[in-house]
Amino acid sequence: MRAVYPFGRPKGSITLDTMPDFLPHPFWNFSLELYAGDGVAEACLDLQERRGCDVNILLFCCWLGASGRPTLTAERLRTILKASDAWQAAIVKPLREVRKRLKDQPWTPALPETVDATRRRVADAELAAEHAEQLKLASLHSPPANRDRPLEKRLRTAVGNLGVYAVCLGVTPDERDRRAVAALVAATFPDAAPDEIAMAVSLRR
Repeated sequence: MRAVYPFGRPKGSITLDTMPDFLPHPFWNFSLELYAGDGVAEACLDLQERRGCDVNILLFCCWLGASGRPTLTAERLRTILKASDAWQAAIVKPLREVRKRLKDQPWTPALPETVDATRRRVADAELAAEHAEQLKLASLHSPPANRDRPLEKRLRTAVGNLGVYAVCLGVTPDERDRRAVAALVAATFPDAAPDEIAMAVSLRR
């Protein structure tokens, strides 16, 4: 399976065969597939840049809903966010900043090919950090799945989880936010009708 390089870059790709040291997990596999869906990377990065969202939490909200797990409570999500926010601040964001600097700034004292090689290795470390965060999220909250739940209920749970995340961030969603959420939900539930998704996220048609 090929997937877009999670979870901060919509360009470039990897295969699961290139990650032999990564522990497998259903949430990680789900994230790779979802993030590669149409419009998902752009939606996640938009919410990350404008609203300060953690892309892993966005994907986690969708995964919980898709797998038929119950809706998160705000209290439970805030507990989860304490762990993920600390990891993001101390590990993921510094790696992301280094990668961006290597890409965007001229480094004349070094050969271009050595800068590119360094950037790729930082990107690998960033990916490993994202993977570690996802496994931690799943360990903190992973009630039994129920994929026999009707699609409508699973869809509304995913939307509900994303709404709870907005509450925890102190964000009042606007139309642009709803369109980003609709892109996430549409990729998570490809069998759902567009009108059903629009209604679930209160998107104007």
